[in-house]
This record gives sequence, structure tokens and C-alpha cells, in this order.
Amino acid sequence: MTQNNTRKSKAIEALGVGLSVSEASSQAGVSRNTVYRWLDDGDFQGAVSERQKSVLEQVEKRLSGLALQGLETLEDLMGSENENIKLRASSAVLSRFTEILEVLGLEGRIEALENDANKR
Repeated sequence: MTQNNTRKSKAIEALGVGLSVSEASSQAGVSRNTVYRWLDDGDFQGAVSERQKSVLEQVEKRLSGLALQGLETLEDLMGSENENIKLRASSAVLSRFTEILEVLGLEGRIEALENDANKR
């Protein structure tokens, strides 16, 4: 791999994990103008997008695992002897459940609108 490709890879990684152009240029050892020039290239943009997508997928997996742990913790707390802890845990569960129902309702409505729009 050439030095330029190595620098591009470093910039792609930095941008892909959410760093700024300034931070990416510093990590890649190039000027900000160079990173901006690379960002005008479709292949470079595609590589950054792919890295961002990969990072988001990793975050989603980790958050899913943590959410399951959080639910287990709330379930345990709901069985607490302390009424205040029980109430707060129950309230948290009901609040999140309501939010999830709202999101699912919105998803259904959006899907119906998209299907309707595609029929036209």
C-alpha cells in the first residue's frame, strides 16, 4: 500500500468514527485541504460512508446487549423490598414501553404512507 493510500485509510477511519475533518487530517498526517479534496472523490466518500455504517452497526449491537441488561436490572429492581425503588423501576419500564409503542405506531404510519406513495 502506498503512503498516500495509508494516509487515506487513516482519514477514512477517523471520519468513519465521527471525528472532524481537522482531527482526521491530523491523524492522517495531511492538511485539512487534502481531506476536503479527498471528500470530493466519490470512492473516498463511499469508503467513509461504509465505515460509518459499520461503526453504527457495532454500536447498535452493543446497545442491544446493554438494553437487555438494563431490562433485567429493572426487572430485578421491580422486585425490591424498597417501595420507592419499585415505583421508580416500574415507572421507567412503563415510560419506555410507551415510547416504544409510539415509535412502532409511527413506523406503521410511515410504512403505510410509503406504500400509498409507491402505488401512485
